[in-house]
Amino acid sequence: MRFEPTVPRDVLDALALRVFRLVVTSCTVHAPERNLHYCRYGRERVKRRNLAAAVVFLALMLGSTAAASQGSQPEGLGPLPVQVRTVQIAVPVSVLPHDPEGVFTSLIADLYVPQATGPFPLVEISHDWPGTRRSLAGWGRLLASHGYVVIVPDRRGSSAIDTAPPPIASVGESGLDVPADIVDLGENVNSDDMLRVVRWAEAQNSDTTSALYGKVDSKHVALAGHSIGGYYATFAVAKAQSAGPRITTLLLLDPTDERLGNYALDSSLAVAPSLQLPTEVLASEEKTHPIQCNMSFGPDCTIVSEQEYAALTHTSALYGLRIVGAVHTDVEDYGSQSRTEPQLMFERYGISWLNYWLKNDCTALDYLNGSAALTDQQSGRIALFQGSRLPASC
Repeated sequence: MRFEPTVPRDVLDALALRVFRLVVTSCTVHAPERNLHYCRYGRERVKRRNLAAAVVFLALMLGSTAAASQGSQPEGLGPLPVQVRTVQIAVPVSVLPHDPEGVFTSLIADLYVPQATGPFPLVEISHDWPGTRRSLAGWGRLLASHGYVVIVPDRRGSSAIDTAPPPIASVGESGLDVPADIVDLGENVNSDDMLRVVRWAEAQNSDTTSALYGKVDSKHVALAGHSIGGYYATFAVAKAQSAGPRITTLLLLDPTDERLGNYALDSSLAVAPSLQLPTEVLASEEKTHPIQCNMSFGPDCTIVSEQEYAALTHTSALYGLRIVGAVHTDVEDYGSQSRTEPQLMFERYGISWLNYWLKNDCTALDYLNGSAALTDQQSGRIALFQGSRLPASC
């Protein structure tokens, strides 16, 4: 039996015209070249007054567009395959007696290298304390899939006790995590080592036997750090400003300070005003006493995200926000398939910052001072810090 519509023909024609326009708009704006035959299918369904089929087509088209849009968000996995290598990097013995980690002569690092023609911007990320490089494996793979060479090093003390052989040590399935990072308190050696890793990577760019051969763009380099890793990165950038190597931007992921009560040992807050390069600070709402809480909640706290943001008075650009509901460890990403919303927000805004400063990606501004940031703010995912200094345009 054939269904005969009881809707007047002029109404049906008007409805068909509207659906036709929607189909044409959807195809013109959203359809990739290889899907043009699907668009022709949708238009033909309208012409034949098969509106049900046309509406189904339209829903599928717009649904696939929304999925593609979501996949293109900064925290989504990028298109490039990634090679992971674990390497041992030689570092000199420290002559400073108050830096116990200086007795070790090497550190272990994981390299995340895009399998495509380089060079690519270089990002080095320093982990928290106590901990090891495995807590940032997800960051490494994610960034590399978007076209970054990423180095996640252990520090000297943890490297010395990291007995799990690669590649097991690289993916977090084995090895001594927390107990390993035991002699890790001196900013001098550890900040110097961050710069040594950058110099090592840049030298590897011209070594035909290296996994980094032809991969490293030394003109676009970022230092990043979580927790005390952010503390070391702050000192490293301060040193690099006068002694090199060239650093483009700094990303601080819920940074901490070396302090116990009101006593601070070489506070990063005293160094922050000297920094001049573009810096982003992403903060949690951690309130676990003692130690793992923001300094504004009491003298037993060591997290200084908001305090360091306020102290960064001379950076050429500055951006900061708080991830609503996040705790300090939400920065960590071991590479699991499932990530919490706070983890996604840390990665969304961290990668957007890097995309803008290391790739001159103008679309990243949408997550810094555009509609995407406004949407996340209005939905209660983030709270922006006051006083951001960003370029007016790309």
